Amino acid sequence: MTTRDRSELACPSSMCSPGNLLFGIIRPDGRVVALQPPLPVTQTFADKASAAGRRPPEARFRFAGPCVTSDCLHWKDERCGLGDAVARTAESRGPAAKVAHCAIRPSCRWWHEQGGSACQVCPRIAHTEAPIAEA
Repeated sequence: MTTRDRSELACPSSMCSPGNLLFGIIRPDGRVVALQPPLPVTQTFADKASAAGRRPPEARFRFAGPCVTSDCLHWKDERCGLGDAVARTAESRGPAAKVAHCAIRPSCRWWHEQGGSACQVCPRIAHTEAPIAEA
């Protein structure tokens, strides 16, 4: 999509780890509410969000962190296979609607590789699924 150095791109499906960015909150209906601006994840936040007896933070929030490329199980053919799958899902749903503003888009690997197709489905993506009824 752009000429940004691909080694600087962020994964929009990262873990709750210090230094990553919290960029969305997953509502009970599964839709992601974007935070503007995204917030840096601190060790304190990561510890509290991961406390015993709670759903995993990745089932409640969206995080962005450095794309680890070939160290990730989704890395296929020099690109993000997960981003490709997300974009295919969007394309199967029909014509694209206008994409919402996203604070991580300038560095997002999915955007740089798939453009708006990935953005169409991104607000419905959770890194980890967990029963919604849990607290």
